[in-house]
Parts: sequence; structure tokens; C-alpha cells
Amino acid sequence: MVSILRALLVVATLLAFSSSVMAQGGTSRNEILQAPDGFPIHITYYPFKQTDDSAGQSPENAPVVILLPGDGESRLLWDQNSMPPGNRNLRDPFPVFLQKQGYAVVTVDLRKHGDSKIPGNESSIQAADYQAMVLGDLVAVKKFLFDEHQNRKLNMNKLGIVAVETSAPVAAAFAEYDRKQLPYDDAPVFANRTPRGQDVQALSLISPESSAGRLRGTRSLMFLRDPQFDIALQVIVGAEDRDDKGQAKDLYDAFERSNKGAERIELMKPNFKDRGLELIRRGQGEVYVSILRFLDTHVKNHPSQWRDRRSALER
Repeated sequence: MVSILRALLVVATLLAFSSSVMAQGGTSRNEILQAPDGFPIHITYYPFKQTDDSAGQSPENAPVVILLPGDGESRLLWDQNSMPPGNRNLRDPFPVFLQKQGYAVVTVDLRKHGDSKIPGNESSIQAADYQAMVLGDLVAVKKFLFDEHQNRKLNMNKLGIVAVETSAPVAAAFAEYDRKQLPYDDAPVFANRTPRGQDVQALSLISPESSAGRLRGTRSLMFLRDPQFDIALQVIVGAEDRDDKGQAKDLYDAFERSNKGAERIELMKPNFKDRGLELIRRGQGEVYVSILRFLDTHVKNHPSQWRDRRSALER
């Protein structure tokens, strides 16, 4: 009986949350994914939908953005509380705003964050967990996006990640992992083979930590700065953020030391002391709008048409 009551409570909570999001103009659904090691990963998915701002855009070429929360935080902060209260024209939480601009969006509770916890096991985040977030949690999210891609509901080759604090090195490490994926051996000419990765086109890192567990964001960005990868980076940190300790600049410098050009990298330092999502909410929405502009330039406008991502040998 107790387990049934708990299940009913969970369903009621999810329905209430879904109704809250829809009341703000968005459409979403909650999903529980399974990481390769079996860890349950909770996400909220905002599928592409036709709006006045996305008129004429086909679902199969919709860009997609993954939003990761900060230290021990929940995706619900993105889902419910990421709009700047000082701007009446920006009344939507950021994922709803992106959805209205023609994006598909996934907010993620990485393991041991938010809802992504194993009942009865409330252990704190350990150093090894961050590597598992890369090779487990985000791999599960990518598999979810692959299925949506194959159903022609988005184009996963137009993928951006917005990450806060300790999720920043996780995002950078996943982008490195994604770039290192070899294509299927399904054509004699390497260039004609079906890719497995190379989908992350842009990273927006907010109040980023330079490391998390054994992950080193600077090391991943030094790999990703190679001009052949054509990845864009945005680093945002409060100019008065006393906890930054130069980490944001270190990440920027690790990526900037290349010939990729200023158009693919930017460092934004708004005159606030806030960190993470609070930084997005500050002022009149300068940070909120700048992230959209960055994603539009490097993700939505990425010149990639939908293609079947199954191996040619399996079609």
C-alpha cells in the first residue's frame, strides 16, 4: 500500500509540474532514461513545435539544446525559475523560451542531482561520478536524441550544451568524447561513412568550474580548440564573482589559443557578483538574450541537413 501511495504521489507531482510548464506557454514531458550502468537519469523534454517564431521550419531540422544545472542543483531551476524578473518581455523559463524560438530542449538531472537519485542511496557525489556523467548520463541523453532524430523530430547534428558550474567540465568532456567517436565502417571511403558523433556544435559555460572530479575542462577545451572541429565556445562569468578565482578565464584561454578566430569564441563578464542561473536572471536579461544569440549563430544556423544516422549496413 505504501509503495502504491508513493507511486500516486510521484504521478501527481509530475502532472502538476507538466501543467505548470504548459500554463507558461511551453509543452514538455518528463522521461526517465537509463545510463549504461543502470543509473536512472531524469529529464524534461521540450519537443520542437511550430510557433510564430519558427514558422516554416521543419521538425527534422530543428536544433536541440541540452541544459545542465549547477552544483547539486535540479533541472527544475531551468524548467521553472530561469527567467529574468526585471524584463517583462522575457517571461518564460529559458527552455520554454528556446522552444518558442524553434528549438527542441532537454533539461537534465545528472546522477545524484535533483530527481536522479536511487531511492535508499543518498550518497554524496564522488569524484568518479563526474566521469560517469559523461560516459553514462549524457550518453543516455544522446541515445534519446538519436531516437528523436531517427523519428525526424529534430536534427541532433545541430546540438548545443549550456552548462553551469561543475557541469561545465562535464559538458566539455562529453563534447570531446563526441568528437572522438569514429564513424561506422559502412563505406569504402572514410568521408562517406555514417558518423556516430561530431554533433556538439557549441558550448555555453556559465560560472564554470575548471574541473570536476578527475575531469579537467581545460584539457578538453585544448582538444576541442582544433579548427577542424569548428566548435564554438561562450564563457560567461560575473565580473564581481569572488568564487570564480580565474577559472572562467583559464577555460577561455585554453580554447582561445588557436587560429579559429574571434567569431567562434567569446568571454562575457556582466557586472554582477552572482553565479550560475542567478546570473541569467539578473538585470534586464542581458545574459539570457546573449545565450540565445550565441545558440542561434552556432547551433540553429549550423549548415547541416537531416540524414539517417543508422549504419548503412543496418538500413
